[in-house]
Amino acid sequence: MLHCDDDDLAVIALGEPAGAADETHLRDCARCRAHLEQLAAVVASGRALTDSDHPVAPPAAVWASIAAELATDELATVTPITSARRSGRSRLLLVAAAAAAIGVLAGGAIVGGLLGDRGAPELVAEAALKPVDDSGFSGQATIERDSNGNVLTVSIPDLPLVADGYYEVWMATADTSTMVAIGTLNPGHVGHFALPDGMDVNAFPVVDVSVEHFDGNSGHSVTSVVRGQLPV
Repeated sequence: MLHCDDDDLAVIALGEPAGAADETHLRDCARCRAHLEQLAAVVASGRALTDSDHPVAPPAAVWASIAAELATDELATVTPITSARRSGRSRLLLVAAAAAAIGVLAGGAIVGGLLGDRGAPELVAEAALKPVDDSGFSGQATIERDSNGNVLTVSIPDLPLVADGYYEVWMATADTSTMVAIGTLNPGHVGHFALPDGMDVNAFPVVDVSVEHFDGNSGHSVTSVVRGQLPV
């Protein structure tokens, strides 16, 4: 299953309406709904800030001590932001702060006090995806294990659109005699795929990305653009 993009979830958490595809996916995917709720909690915490939460300028003695330590007379001047100056920009600053916090979450950091200690995902394996038949493309594949199971992440920068088709991600046996379709990869996006429960990644160590067409054939097209083997 191809889950919602982290950037899209961050924008939705900030109050923007969800696209039709994301809205449909969120109705059926408990995992993405939980992620969205976490991001929304970060935004809510940011919007709950008051004037008392803003930093204030330190006493002049602090700067004097720093200048003395650095042996310079050039003291920094700090001008407190008044309420009047803040009011016109408070919404912008709030959104920027919330977006920065969401960016940390989307990168995999754990905000223990807000979200609870869920632990960082465990890296199972990673491999470089190399071009197939001089396709000219390359990328990276990783498998991480969290409380929900194994997640395959595939990144192929600069992957172009396919005029009459799409890209499919596969897991295959070492000799590629058996291949399992994992999900579609959209150009310009990093793909995150929840692997089927019970799938032995040691038995399917090869990650392959192929060009497929809307021809009703669910099998591999034999036109691959990148491939790599995970050292599991």
